[in-house]
Amino acid sequence: MWGAVRVLRARMTVSHLRPWRVGRARKPLGRTRKHGSAPFPFLPGQCSLHPMQRWPLTLTVLMTFVLGACSSDDVPPPPLPGSSASVGRGAQLAGGLAACGFCHSLQGKPGAPLSGGRTMSDMFGEVVGPNITVSPAGIGTWSESDVRTLMRANKRPDETYLYSWFHKGNEWMSDADLTALIAFLRSLPPVENVVERRDISWIERNTTGFFTAAAEVKGYVPQISSRFRLQYGEYLTNSVAGCDRCHATPGGTFGSSEYLAGGAEIVFDGETKIAPNITQSKGAGIGNWSEGDLTRYLRTGVTPAGREVDKRFCPVEFYQRATPEEIDSVVAYLRSVPVVEEPQS
Repeated sequence: MWGAVRVLRARMTVSHLRPWRVGRARKPLGRTRKHGSAPFPFLPGQCSLHPMQRWPLTLTVLMTFVLGACSSDDVPPPPLPGSSASVGRGAQLAGGLAACGFCHSLQGKPGAPLSGGRTMSDMFGEVVGPNITVSPAGIGTWSESDVRTLMRANKRPDETYLYSWFHKGNEWMSDADLTALIAFLRSLPPVENVVERRDISWIERNTTGFFTAAAEVKGYVPQISSRFRLQYGEYLTNSVAGCDRCHATPGGTFGSSEYLAGGAEIVFDGETKIAPNITQSKGAGIGNWSEGDLTRYLRTGVTPAGREVDKRFCPVEFYQRATPEEIDSVVAYLRSVPVVEEPQS
């Protein structure tokens, strides 16, 4: 008797799971074990569910897979804005590859107050690096969103625009790194140093600077995992250090710029130098440099030939403070840059 009850219960279970099937009774799926034990209604792979019962299970499996794939140790969660970890990362960036003090301090050296005052030149003429401390003379009245907009869109709170060359590439800095950099800047003591701001006329902006506008970056910019050495090196080279800012060949009105091929005039404190080619060209660039040569240069500013770079024009003193992982990634990426034999004139 109990065996018959168990079989009936099994049939009811199968029927309950398949409510859309009507008509003659069907034999239960699976097999019944001997000695009157309860039947196992489904064999593995034979479970048949109604589509309305199947989709929640499918969604659960997919979400589990996606969340499992995203929860990787390669990219740690970004530190909370304003936390000590966030400020520390910002200090590492500002004093390292981002080299904020190279333009925003009078001395152009790591550790100097970011109160502005250094003179440089660009296509519009002479300009003085502004104060970016949190004083009224600097960015003390700016919100975090204001600073972020300046970096992403080169736009100040008063709706005027900054020449995009100065932060070229920084618009693609990851949200995590940009948040950390802002947290660091807002942690600095205020320095009252008023720097006169240069105003570019509408005529200049739409003649000399007609082709210089940079697109605004909207939305979330993710962090690139350092596990992907070349991609992380490309990110650091272009979006943090901004090497292309000085080392790209000027394109002119109708010509195209050559990436890292050199040839641009760089002017600091009234002196001018020509930025070199840093592609893998063996004749014009650094193609003959080994990985060790390039690492040593970024750490010391000394070339394989023993020549010391002029640190007023290249921020190697900042690069010396970058982490070994960052330097290794930048070196790996620079050694992958395609050859450009001669700067484009």
